[in-house]
Amino acid sequence: MKSTSDGTGQDRNIGMGAALALALVMVVAGVLGGCTSDDPSAVGSELVTDSIDTVLAPLGTDEVTMYTALRIEDQDSAVRKNIPVARQEVLYMGGRNGTRCGGMLVNFDFDLDFNAAHPESLFTEENIKSVKFSLTKVKYYNANVDSNGISSSGQPVDLYYQLQMLAAPFDSLAYVSYPVAAPAGTGPLLNSDFGTPNSENEPSLRFQDPLDVLGWIQAKEKVGVILTFGAGSDTGLVGYASRDLKPSHYDQLDPLAVGTIPAPNIIIEFNDGTINYLLGPYADTTTFTEVPPAPPTVEEGVLLRTGLRNYPGLLFDLSGLPPNALINRALLSLTNQPAVSFGPLSSIGVMEWDTTYFGDPYKEIRLKDLNDPKQFYSFYVTGNTSLDPNLDTTIQFDVTQAVLRVINDVYEGTRGLLLTGGEDFLPVGSFVSVSPDFYYREFRFLGSGAALPEERPQLKITYSVVNDVTGEGN
Repeated sequence: MKSTSDGTGQDRNIGMGAALALALVMVVAGVLGGCTSDDPSAVGSELVTDSIDTVLAPLGTDEVTMYTALRIEDQDSAVRKNIPVARQEVLYMGGRNGTRCGGMLVNFDFDLDFNAAHPESLFTEENIKSVKFSLTKVKYYNANVDSNGISSSGQPVDLYYQLQMLAAPFDSLAYVSYPVAAPAGTGPLLNSDFGTPNSENEPSLRFQDPLDVLGWIQAKEKVGVILTFGAGSDTGLVGYASRDLKPSHYDQLDPLAVGTIPAPNIIIEFNDGTINYLLGPYADTTTFTEVPPAPPTVEEGVLLRTGLRNYPGLLFDLSGLPPNALINRALLSLTNQPAVSFGPLSSIGVMEWDTTYFGDPYKEIRLKDLNDPKQFYSFYVTGNTSLDPNLDTTIQFDVTQAVLRVINDVYEGTRGLLLTGGEDFLPVGSFVSVSPDFYYREFRFLGSGAALPEERPQLKITYSVVNDVTGEGN
């Protein structure tokens, strides 16, 4: 199935070229037609000796003269715009398109806060019925299996969970960025019953020996665990609620029962019927052990990634425009590859960016500096919402006002086009409920090396040629 998005909702920003063309047409109509109530006559006809050519002409350029694949970073935890990996709201397991997660790390503090509902006397070998490790999938990753075992969502269905103990609790400061190595676990903690596949959207995984947890409680220990997918699990990237999930983003989960902890948690069930005791983590993180870099050249392709942000920049050759062109419309056209792109619906913004700061293809920049008009001369151009990386193919953005500023020499220097996720500082960002660091997604666009010219990144420009009013034309 093929679909096209062209950003037609942004026309209010690009009227200069169209307005000029319309004005010229009105002038010509007024000179040639006279008043419609007058009889036709030769009065004034000798004055009409000049000509104005307003025929629309197309120009397509797919020559990209500069390219960058910015890696967006901000390791300053005080700046909450770009969240370090260990503080992201979603925990990931599995992998997709070369991205690999080595496991989910979770730390628990078993120095429990006993109270009247759960006194210390409850926690005995005789009274603990079971201990479970509980997770909550983010709604987008739910398998939604029907009676035939088929997932209508296209997400992985059969997952084999393995839980092991770490030698010590993990240090969250070691998981600020990526890629990183996952620590080794020691000894299985889950019951052998979970050697069968699990397709639950809220997995509840039974500990093999509840006495392990009882010992941690009695010793008031801090314990770290690592959860991984075992052999035989369906392939794919799966997201779960983190301890850092904001209550305002609970709408990204299925409705929860009262008292549920959506983050990875320990559930202790008692024989005497006392309500379950739930223990949430004090730290959790994803270990991204492999994250493929963006294509190093535009010939090989163009990647826009959220979650772990990579934003591409392009500069097109506009030398094919005649000097007397009035721009009617300019579209930036990209061809997405649904077979290798993935993730939930997304917004994409387009900004002008000073090409001086494009740098090498893997230049890093802090997110808070991305919208700095003084340092990087950034300027919002346009954006589209509700783009589907799994479905949309030709995606177009109306960049008319950017091309107008270039040919009218509005500024010094050279400006390229930078594509971003729906960031909070962009007008398009107000149309999404979560920021780009929430979901890991990829749009993989064909590059300038694509076999078909129409599938390459290109500017599609429609312009009018207006001759000088000299009585003879050009």
